[in-house]
Amino acid sequence: MRRTGFLHGATFFHEATLQDPAVIANDLVDLYGPGLTAGQLDEVDALYVSSRLHESVLERVTPHVLEFLDRPGTRVYIDGVNRVGEWLPGTTETVRGTNFWAWRVGEDVGRRSRNQDHPVWRYLSERSVHWHYHGVLDHPEAAVPLVSLEPVANPPQEVDPWGLGYRALPGHPNTVLYYDDATFASELIVSTMDASYHHGSGFMPGATQLMYRMMRWLAEPAA
Repeated sequence: MRRTGFLHGATFFHEATLQDPAVIANDLVDLYGPGLTAGQLDEVDALYVSSRLHESVLERVTPHVLEFLDRPGTRVYIDGVNRVGEWLPGTTETVRGTNFWAWRVGEDVGRRSRNQDHPVWRYLSERSVHWHYHGVLDHPEAAVPLVSLEPVANPPQEVDPWGLGYRALPGHPNTVLYYDDATFASELIVSTMDASYHHGSGFMPGATQLMYRMMRWLAEPAA
C-alpha cells in the first residue's frame, strides 16, 4: 500500500485535520515541518503539503519537497497559500482577493473547470473545486490547467472586503489548480485553494471534499 505523508506546521487547523477520523483512516505519516529531515520522506510514496505553512517552516521544508519531486513514481499535492511562486520552479503566483460568499450565494466569479477529460478529474468534482481561491498561477507549459478564472461580463462586484480584486487578470493564465507530470519526476497537483485550512477550521464543505479527494489521489499508484 502506498504511504502518504501529511506535511504540516502543527497549527490548529493542521492538528484538527490530523484528528479527523476520516483522515486517520488513511494512515497518513505525520510529518512535522519544523523538525522535518530528508530521511523522513523516505518513508512515503506521496506527499500532501498542507496549506498555509508558516514562512519559516516553508524555508525549512522546501529543499526536501523539491528533492522529493525528483523521485520517480511519487505524487505530490501542494495545498493553497504556500507562496509557491517563491520556490516552485516554473510557477508564479499572483495573489487575488478572497470571495468568501460566492459558494453560498451563487455569484459567478468566473471560475471554470478545464480539460475535464483529463484522468485527474476521476478524483475531483465540481463541488470540490468551486468554493474559494487565494491567487492565480502561471505554470510550466506542459502543465494541464484543471480550474481557472475567466472574465465575467458586467460583474456585480470586483473586490473583496479588503479592497483586493478577485476577478481574472487580463492576459494571464489565471489558473487556480493544475496537474503536471512533466516538469518533475513526480506527478504534481498545485492549487491556490487552501483545503486543509478550511477543513481544519470547520467551514466550507467544498474544501473538505477537495482535501479528501486529493488524499485519495495520492494514495493510488502513480502513472
